[in-house]
Amino acid sequence: MSLKSSLGLDWFDLLIHVGITMMLMVVAATAATGGHEEVGISLVVAGSLGLLAWRRQRAVRRGLTAASGEYQADRMVELEHRVAQLEADQGRGVELEERLDFAERLLTQQREREAGRLPLGEGR
Repeated sequence: MSLKSSLGLDWFDLLIHVGITMMLMVVAATAATGGHEEVGISLVVAGSLGLLAWRRQRAVRRGLTAASGEYQADRMVELEHRVAQLEADQGRGVELEERLDFAERLLTQQREREAGRLPLGEGR
């Protein structure tokens, strides 16, 4: 079982979380006065574990949502819609190409007619 599947976090995220927790523990121990370093460190550890639990819950919930059948069905509908849109756009592109070819043929015919009407010396 991987760390990502059990905690919902990868190694890098966990390393950052642990590193920040350790730095806060040092700050709490340094800032404590009167021999109450344990209280500050305990509060930092409790807060860190609470934050880790919250992050895990969010990550696992996201993973379950992505794996659910409802999510997959919604995603499939979205993809089908995008494919239909692409096919429609492709059809419009083909139609525009045909119109452009027709317009080019008309222009070519018109130029040929005009070139045939002009005397040879006036066309330049």
